[in-house]
Amino acid sequence: MSKLLHYNRSLYIVLITVIIIQMGVLSSIGLTDLDYRLSKLKNADASVSTEQSFQGGNSAELTINSEGNYARIYIYLDPPLPLVDLDQFSMWMYPQSGDGSVQVELYFDGDGDDSYDSKNVQDARILSQKKSCSNMGMSNNTWNELDGFDLQYEKYKDDEFPPGSLDDCKGQLEGKRIVKIYITIYKDAKASETSALIDYIKIGDEIISFEPLEKEDIKDGPTSATPGGLITYTITYGNNDLEPVDLVVKEEYDPRTVFIMSDPSPDPGTFDTWTFSNLPPGAHGQIKIKMRSRKPAAKGIIDGRVSGKGLMSREGMFSTEFESYLITNNVYILAGEFNFSSSATTRIRPIIGSTLAFGEHGAGDYQADEKLTYNSVSISAERHILAEFSPVSVNLSLKSIPLSLRGDWSANLRALNDYRDIRWSDRYYEGKDLNLSYRTQLGKTLSYLETAAQVQGLADRTVYWPGGFADTHLAGNFTLAGSARWKWANKTISPDKEWLACSCPIEDSLLSS
Repeated sequence: MSKLLHYNRSLYIVLITVIIIQMGVLSSIGLTDLDYRLSKLKNADASVSTEQSFQGGNSAELTINSEGNYARIYIYLDPPLPLVDLDQFSMWMYPQSGDGSVQVELYFDGDGDDSYDSKNVQDARILSQKKSCSNMGMSNNTWNELDGFDLQYEKYKDDEFPPGSLDDCKGQLEGKRIVKIYITIYKDAKASETSALIDYIKIGDEIISFEPLEKEDIKDGPTSATPGGLITYTITYGNNDLEPVDLVVKEEYDPRTVFIMSDPSPDPGTFDTWTFSNLPPGAHGQIKIKMRSRKPAAKGIIDGRVSGKGLMSREGMFSTEFESYLITNNVYILAGEFNFSSSATTRIRPIIGSTLAFGEHGAGDYQADEKLTYNSVSISAERHILAEFSPVSVNLSLKSIPLSLRGDWSANLRALNDYRDIRWSDRYYEGKDLNLSYRTQLGKTLSYLETAAQVQGLADRTVYWPGGFADTHLAGNFTLAGSARWKWANKTISPDKEWLACSCPIEDSLLSS
């Protein structure tokens, strides 16, 4: 049983690990699915600037000094975007010094592996023809729109690919998906320095405006939490429009969670709605929400007595264990023409506790007194059973039928403390007489089982605890008394006492191990 227990726990840990890994690899959802990186070169700098912007408070500044060659913005699309679905591709540029040349490169996946490989003939790369800012009609120190559909593209190292616009390329690159885009500014050879700002890059429905929070997940939360523990969710919102908007954030809470507080507070009279009026273009912010998962908190007391003669069968079970489950909270953001939604899933960890199972059945005289107490962390029970076999009859359709079936008495008790790896199991069967009393408590700190029995029949008793076990089998007419007590102290399980006393007047046989 010990080996089976450890195997089951190992399997349980593996399953939990798989769940966590799967939750970790789920792709996050942000205000943009476009990820970007700015080049870092010895003689060129690309960084986020707060000096000038087209939308919001930030833009990308690309600067090449006299010894440099280029500066670049790397954009990664996850998931890749089919070229046929690319309906918008534009950016805003602010030339500052020099007459730099601009080039755009698009990298395509053609074999479905979500990546570009220069050695793979199914993948592709196209480059726009280099053009200086002045040749494209751009003025210095002012914002100019550059539409990627106005550029002419060539396929890298493929003379048979006719140059054309992006619309022309769609037919020739049918079925391929864009995985990354490079935007490069090359130095003006006639100037000592070339610099320009780039902002509000629009690729399909996605926007890059270089704001600090735009790459954050729309909704972020912990992958796991304890039952009844606090869970903090972070919602990131932003205005991707070019005009002020009234932005509304709407939460949809999992019914197994309870709202505690948020910063900022929700709209008056609500606990799940936030309205940001006249939010400026490019403005971003966050909402911190504290929730609490529901925790089982049942309490119960059973106090009863039964006596009589006839057929009797009783089964009972109490448990403080609680299975793991997933909670999901959803958020919806409405802001002008842009609508966003996202969710965060948290695994509520299981509660490892105790289980008490008991029962008896037989025919004849029966008397029982019991008191059972239960709460979310502890189980205690005190039961006294007195039973004696005798033939009984059952009245069916007004006729009395003597029982000819076997009616020996049997009883069982299983006390399991999974939190401390303790197992107690008593079983009495094929008994003519049964006089059984036991008292038990199962909790995180203290667990004990005290048993006294007088039985004419068979009995098995098994005890497992960290570091050992005891297994006893009895047959005959015997008196059995046992006590096991475990207390958790100083982070170590130490037995106060563990003993078994047996006084057995032998009538048939006695087997013990």
